[in-house]
Amino acid sequence: MAIAKQLPFRAIHITALSLCAVFLPWSTALLSISQMLLAANWIAAGIVQGDARSRWKSALLRPEPLVFIGFLLLHILGLLWTDDMPWGMDLGRILFPVLVFGIVLGSSDPLTRSELRIVLLLGAWSAIASGLFGLLFSKAAAIDYRGLSLFISHIRLALLLCIAIAFLLHFWPARAWQRAAHLGGALLALYLIMRLGSIQGLFILATIAAVLLARRWSMVKRIAFLLGLVIAISVTAVAAFNVLSARAKPVPAGISARLERTAGGALYYHDTLSAQTENGTHVWTYIAWDELRRAWPERSDRSLDDADDLGHPLWATTVRYLASKGMRKDSASIMALSDADIRAIEQGVPNALRQEQGMVRARIEEVLFELEQYRSTGKASGHSVAMRIEFLKAGWAIAKANWIKGVGTGDTQRAFDAHYDSTGSSLEPRWRLRAHNQYLTLLISFGVLGLAYSLFSWWWPAWRYGAWRDPLFICWAIAFGISCMTDDTIETQAGATFFALYFALLVLARPRGVSISPTRGASRT
Repeated sequence: MAIAKQLPFRAIHITALSLCAVFLPWSTALLSISQMLLAANWIAAGIVQGDARSRWKSALLRPEPLVFIGFLLLHILGLLWTDDMPWGMDLGRILFPVLVFGIVLGSSDPLTRSELRIVLLLGAWSAIASGLFGLLFSKAAAIDYRGLSLFISHIRLALLLCIAIAFLLHFWPARAWQRAAHLGGALLALYLIMRLGSIQGLFILATIAAVLLARRWSMVKRIAFLLGLVIAISVTAVAAFNVLSARAKPVPAGISARLERTAGGALYYHDTLSAQTENGTHVWTYIAWDELRRAWPERSDRSLDDADDLGHPLWATTVRYLASKGMRKDSASIMALSDADIRAIEQGVPNALRQEQGMVRARIEEVLFELEQYRSTGKASGHSVAMRIEFLKAGWAIAKANWIKGVGTGDTQRAFDAHYDSTGSSLEPRWRLRAHNQYLTLLISFGVLGLAYSLFSWWWPAWRYGAWRDPLFICWAIAFGISCMTDDTIETQAGATFFALYFALLVLARPRGVSISPTRGASRT
């Protein structure tokens, strides 16, 4: 035991957890190595200290860690009725962090408040550093919000930045310079979320602020707040519908009968069925295709049939850009564009005012255009929000047909492929993806009982340990819960680790018998 006491198992334990939090927004390889270090240290400590058997019993017989690990076991069980075994096995590999963090943190001594603070703040600063690195060195176009995140999905990075803000403001330091650093970090994280164009991130932050504020109110104030929230959402929905309707103003009657021609004598083409607009100008009217194709090579080395930097056809981006400037789509307009305009079109900028808008406003405009096009043409391919509507339609149909036990762990994509083929989906083959909704994916995979157990495995351990009273866990749970509405969050390594690591830290390893919340005026160390 004297030797055992000299070995820094606890220090390695905290270091490994810190490395997991730090590497999450940077490298999946280093993230895996950090998890292996955590597990190896746990095994070595059990052997040297002679309590290996009690460690395993603590992890596998205590109900809270076992219920949490049961989420992974559900996916293993689902392999029994899976045809696509490689897909199912790969998902099990992705979810392996549930087992690692569930066993190690479920059987180890709880973290002290100081230890938890170190791990969470290192993770917060690392997420900010990752976002800042992408902002400075990605060389992505200003409107390419996906390209700003170099090492992790922009969606996952936005989630990490949301909880980074919560952690920095929660652990408020005593010293003035430290407070300035935390405030600066939180503001920088907010700026990065906006540069990523993350509407979801801003919604998460607003929800966190509303929930934490409501926790301080009386029941009457909470009810009044909820009623006000419902009214505000309803008014916003009506306003959004009105804006969308106004953007799709009808094409003037008889426009094709006017037989208007360009200065070069070409007859303009008008699509009278499309009501799409850019800055109030109809996109698909006053088009002289032959002139566009003749004039464009004089301004650009690319063909109009090539893709812009964002993967969209250049001819479509060009027509939208000209419409946004109130110009007709002919050779004279192409020649009147500045070199900066041409470069913007090549980069994928569809609206001349986009460069003047903030990324959030630009993202909102992009979503409105997607919905406008989807409503008028029924086409969703290549547009994330419109495609998600198609994914949800397909997912609900599959879920209703397999509501008892689901299709199995590995057959989700197969079920979607079969549904798209049988219904003659308008989605292009490369865009025929899965639900992009974690709750719906679990329902499709395991049926209604599997979904119920999954939600239970997330809720019950936190309830047993009193984590639902902890502001830190509430902030993380809101971020995770909302992310699952628009993405299959846990089906990537980064997403699964985001789930397993922070759940285990804030539930299984949370300090016992003391509040995690900082005390007013305390040193917070």
